[in-house]
Amino acid sequence: MTKKRIFWLGMHKVLSQTELPRLRALGYEVFNPPYLSDVYDQSAVYSWVPSDSSLPKEALEILTRTNFFYDEIPADAAEVLNVYFEAAIVTINPLWLVHFLKAYRGRVIYRTYGQPYSLSNELTNIGGLPLITERNDFWFMPHSEKVAEIEDEWLRSRMMVVPYCLTQDVVDRRDTWTIEAAVPELGLLCPRAMDIPYYTNNYRHLKHYFPARGYRIFGAQNVPVDDDQVVGTVERSEFLRHLALMRGFAYHYEEPTVCYLPPIEFMTLGGPVLFKDGSLLSRYFPADAPGRADSIEDLVKRSERLRKGGGSLSREIIESQAEVRKLYQPEYVWPLFDAAMTRALGDDGANRAPGLIYTPTVKTTAPAAETVLVAFHGFGPLIVHRDGKYHCAEGIARVVRQIIRALSDLGFKIVVTSRRQDAGRIQGFLAPAASSDLRIMLVDDAGPGGGKPMTAIGRLREIASTRPFSANVDHLKGLYRSKDFKGMPRALASTLAVAAFKVLRRAQQRLAGVKVAIGVVPYEKYVDLINADAGIDHVLIPHYYMFPELSRLKDKDVVLYLPDYMPHFYRGSAEMGATQQAAAIGKSLAGKARRVLTNSAFTASYLPETELAVQAQNIAHIPLPFLNDGSLKAETPATSGPLGKLPRHYVFYPTRNRPSKRLADFARTVAVVNERLEKAGSKDRLFGLLTTPLSGKSAGGAESHLISLPELTDAELGYLYRHALCLLFTSEMEGNFPTQITEALHLGVPVVATNIPLITLELGDVSACLDLVDVGDVDGFADRVMAILGDRPAAARRQQDARDVASRQFAYDNFKQGLSELFRQ
Repeated sequence: MTKKRIFWLGMHKVLSQTELPRLRALGYEVFNPPYLSDVYDQSAVYSWVPSDSSLPKEALEILTRTNFFYDEIPADAAEVLNVYFEAAIVTINPLWLVHFLKAYRGRVIYRTYGQPYSLSNELTNIGGLPLITERNDFWFMPHSEKVAEIEDEWLRSRMMVVPYCLTQDVVDRRDTWTIEAAVPELGLLCPRAMDIPYYTNNYRHLKHYFPARGYRIFGAQNVPVDDDQVVGTVERSEFLRHLALMRGFAYHYEEPTVCYLPPIEFMTLGGPVLFKDGSLLSRYFPADAPGRADSIEDLVKRSERLRKGGGSLSREIIESQAEVRKLYQPEYVWPLFDAAMTRALGDDGANRAPGLIYTPTVKTTAPAAETVLVAFHGFGPLIVHRDGKYHCAEGIARVVRQIIRALSDLGFKIVVTSRRQDAGRIQGFLAPAASSDLRIMLVDDAGPGGGKPMTAIGRLREIASTRPFSANVDHLKGLYRSKDFKGMPRALASTLAVAAFKVLRRAQQRLAGVKVAIGVVPYEKYVDLINADAGIDHVLIPHYYMFPELSRLKDKDVVLYLPDYMPHFYRGSAEMGATQQAAAIGKSLAGKARRVLTNSAFTASYLPETELAVQAQNIAHIPLPFLNDGSLKAETPATSGPLGKLPRHYVFYPTRNRPSKRLADFARTVAVVNERLEKAGSKDRLFGLLTTPLSGKSAGGAESHLISLPELTDAELGYLYRHALCLLFTSEMEGNFPTQITEALHLGVPVVATNIPLITLELGDVSACLDLVDVGDVDGFADRVMAILGDRPAAARRQQDARDVASRQFAYDNFKQGLSELFRQ
């Protein structure tokens, strides 16, 4: 042995021929255990042969009899690992990794090759997040940046991308394929067609679209398939011989983060590969690649053309494949692999942990930097991770992100609470604001466990407690409108489950309301941990009834964020928060808080008159800055994306559907404008773009001209603002100066809005230059929109004074200074 002894936890046929011997060629002594699991895997090597080893006989005996795959690692094997191995490489499966991290204290590399699900989510659900984020000797090594785009930042921050290599038997046959020697058949892929439901469905799919004559289905089969079209499990040399006889290969899978190897192997042999748009394979190619098929019908059509001898198409496809197949070739892979492994396994290869998890401890002295704990776990289920970005439709969550940014800039350390299953998304959503100052405190009373069913049930309960039921109904309607019938059964089941949990929750809330009324608050252990930790100086509570247990805080400087108290204006509306329980919790938390933070002069004026009985001298009014920093960087979306087919003229109002928003007025305005355009003989039509669906009576006769985009990143939001005819703000009541108006002014978008104190008190005299209309005056809204249709640039110029005042009054530096005075008084 010239270098370290490495434990390699893998069993894949390809990796056992490529990366395992390559590590040994680099000079490492590598032990790989036999695959002893009773979980059958068609890719596993079952004929294990022991390698040369300097390990003591007793240690070898323990390792060779231990099943390291899927089972917890026993104590005797863990002792051998920690005594004799300086590093370990765990491949593929997140459960193998979690078990290994629990047993082994040394350096670990997690090596992956694409998977159809988020590893971050899976690792979080099975307890891997703290095991990874709290150790300094961990590397995440996916084979492509493209497969890691779906991962949370806590995992990506430990990442080094390293491609992986084809086996030598394929490389030795490189460019041996010829169209002249091929038979008029095309290859397809479907392993395990009879014993794994996912592949059974794929097999039926292939049988439906590709007739038996002229198409061969490759893939190892655990259960024999009585079908001459299926090649089945054959010797490797026989598989390559069969493959080389095909005139082409049709790859029908659509997973964006997985690419099976047979199409890459066929490219390497020299043959043409067709692929379905959306797959990882398609993401390797440019948009105009000749092998791309937009639909299964298009894939069938192109396949038939190849099968019948389409030489020109075949040559065109082959020429386009050079750069893609290179990604898996030894001359490209091994220099990158060698450098990465030498770095990660070297003496200086430690990969510092981000220190994500905060564990409260009993402290008697505070750290040098003040620490603010932010209650945030109630917002976790509402955060969405899409296209590598995190966003949340809940306005308070976005405000809290800006508060965290300012506190971090002021030198505070930030701790946010999170349920275990939401920690990755919460960190991804908030970390850009707080950088290295952010830590996550897990608030689950129970540790990890219970399996996927319990995790799913817990998530449904969380959604039922935080998300309006209308959001589930809206999601179902959206699936129906988009004809996404595959997604409807799961969405319907989820909706019914959430409905059941909401009924149960209402009963629990009535009981809890009685308890709160007599001074009994919920008990959650994490509050005791906060109270005992002197390192936590301040606690920010960002909602007046979502965190009732925090009324049990002791000896902490509490700030309650209270943008509004809508029940003061909607006394009978439970949807607007007018419940006895919410009022009791809010009053308790307001009494606990040293200061109450609001962003609106109007809210500050009425809070002392509400049931919450907020003391006027305790209210701090700090106007909000522009929230969407990312919106300025929005790029033109792809024509296939959700923003790619926007109408020429649309009015925009991003908001949730609440009674106070008066979205029926928004829809009716669209209808009235279109009636006027039609009457004037114009072919132009106005569309209304919302972030929530409207139908029936609420749509005001404009349903065919309403567009709903419920999930938007900050960048997409900015793009939609900048291309909108105007912001059409129909709300009659808000908590803050409307963030939508701040955003529209910031981005130079004309504003048509209701004439309400939330706007006029904050902007003063310059509010007159906005197009303000009395609440409910649909014809007045339509008049303003028609004028902007006639000359949008003039409308933007007319509102310049309001834009200038807003840029000064709602400046980030003012906001930061206000928070400094609030938290350091």
